[in-house]
Amino acid sequence: MPISKPLMLSTSVDIRVRYAETDAMGVVYHANYLTWFEIARIALLDKAGLSYRELDDQGFLLPVLEANLKYIAPARFDDVVSVTATMNELPRVRIRIDYEIVCAGKVINRGHTLHAFMDRQARAIKPPPVVTERLAAAFAQWERTNLGE
Repeated sequence: MPISKPLMLSTSVDIRVRYAETDAMGVVYHANYLTWFEIARIALLDKAGLSYRELDDQGFLLPVLEANLKYIAPARFDDVVSVTATMNELPRVRIRIDYEIVCAGKVINRGHTLHAFMDRQARAIKPPPVVTERLAAAFAQWERTNLGE
């Protein structure tokens, strides 16, 4: 029986922790991790040829339905963290993006966000063709590059 090959679309961004992102204890305030997730998510969609601006201009919204974060170790002012966003499957109705944050070679945070497609009237919709086409092309490119096909 053939083993199914993993699909994946992934990108990483480096972020230098700003003083304003820390709390009185000198560690990154927990809500800032969600901002970092967003930075990586936008970079991931950009890599797939989709921009939030383009989707918004066309009347498509991607609200967050769910956010999950696991804090493993703190980041501090002036640390450089690498935030990796990964999409493991083509979206049908929702998009799930997984995140991992690494600092000094150690994983300090993991999480995911779940998004729905909506129109301007806040009605749930299927992913528009521009999204499915560009994501399918990005996944196919990843397979060619990483699985040697």
